[in-house]
Amino acid sequence: MKIPKTIEDLKQLIADEVEESINLDYKAAGALQKTDGKKKEIAKDVSAMANSAGGIIIYGIKEFDEASNKHLPESISAVQRTEISKEWLERVIQTNISPKIDGLLIYPVPLEKEDEVVYVVEIPQGTTAHQNTKDHRYYRRHNFESVPMLDY
Repeated sequence: MKIPKTIEDLKQLIADEVEESINLDYKAAGALQKTDGKKKEIAKDVSAMANSAGGIIIYGIKEFDEASNKHLPESISAVQRTEISKEWLERVIQTNISPKIDGLLIYPVPLEKEDEVVYVVEIPQGTTAHQNTKDHRYYRRHNFESVPMLDY
């Protein structure tokens, strides 16, 4: 899958109704908050992606709420860059996952308003298991969600 790096790329994902998958996850802007619960969720989702096939998490695209359209992108949900910076997001990811994920990239996609952005997080497939240090669990992607890994 091509990494979306422009607003046009993001709008095309929505127009084409590209569904979430094992290597694509959409998160509305509200997923990025400075609470312990949200930091734990970020670490869970990113580590799960690394522990599977790798992929992309897009922070700033809202999914439909209706069950019939679940996992489809509905609209752009802007992140306020002055409140949630790329550096903050990277720090949350790198300090709450062990070992650190080498090769992780964050692309800020600027929107029409100067302070608004969407963060595209490109996560490589891990070469070892990555643990969420917030809850000391290992996660993996299964279809559309992050689930705890079993011991085998």
